[in-house]
Amino acid sequence: MLNDLIILDEVQENYLQDVLEFIKEWENDADYIEVKTSGSTGEPKNIQLTKEKVRLSAQATGAFFAFEKGKTILLNLSPSYIAGKLQIVRAIEHEMKLVIAPLGSNPLIYLEQPIYFAAFVPSQIQTIIEEEETIEKLQLIEHIIIGGAPLPPPVENELSFLHKHTYVSFGMTETITHFALRRIGTPIYNCLPNYQISVDQRSCLVIQPNEIVEDLLITNDVIDVIDEKSFKWKGRVDFVINSGGVKIHPEKVEKMIAHLIPHNNFYITSKQDDKLGEIAILLIEGEFEVADLLEQTKSYLPRYHSPKEVYLKGAFNYTESGKIIREKF
Repeated sequence: MLNDLIILDEVQENYLQDVLEFIKEWENDADYIEVKTSGSTGEPKNIQLTKEKVRLSAQATGAFFAFEKGKTILLNLSPSYIAGKLQIVRAIEHEMKLVIAPLGSNPLIYLEQPIYFAAFVPSQIQTIIEEEETIEKLQLIEHIIIGGAPLPPPVENELSFLHKHTYVSFGMTETITHFALRRIGTPIYNCLPNYQISVDQRSCLVIQPNEIVEDLLITNDVIDVIDEKSFKWKGRVDFVINSGGVKIHPEKVEKMIAHLIPHNNFYITSKQDDKLGEIAILLIEGEFEVADLLEQTKSYLPRYHSPKEVYLKGAFNYTESGKIIREKF
């Protein structure tokens, strides 16, 4: 049962109704809930997840963060998607107080009370630490997880000094939100209880069956395995650029040059090339001074990994959860 519901100022009426509707859906007699996928790897679609598996996911998170009855969970994500639904389920299953903050880029504006556990997308965290009236409010929150899209390295670096109990989450629809977490400022993801991993011949993550994952789950995420419970993420195999035989992982390159482009969204993608097959190119959103930028990247990247061309775009395409939709040039 939900121990308590606390609504902050300026919470949108339609959003509140969505929360109440999901609570009814969770408590009805059906053995599943409807979930909309994010659309980062295809068109968004509705799928069904059994309540038992969702409950197990909520319990795993609760065990990791030592949830207790009466503590507070912040909801600032839409219950139309799995991340928002799970915040509500975690509160219900652990009999915690659910504090509903407004949807938007900065959900902490009206927060005045301590929060035990909160989940944010990177764009929200970036806004919070950029605004003087809310950066100090991070100290009201004991535990934070961040997911839904990659966390920009400059934001992670700053946040690591502001809030020590922050984790970056790793998960997918099949694992019902995160199955692994890494403490901010460190590269190693550690699996939640009952998860074990390995890799296939592509060096891609493989998740062993358990109570939540029914069958062997083979992903397109390239990792370095530390052991059966921990790993370093390198990038998506479907984003890998083969440039004259050199395998370039865009996400890895982006982390290494992020300090050169601290205030613009950007990503590395590929362009067809007659000689090399593909070349890496850099796309930057908005206005940016690109003179000497390509030459600068060479100082921070392995040989042959630097982008060959740079382009400015007015606006990127994003999923509803804030992920950049990567496009080949």
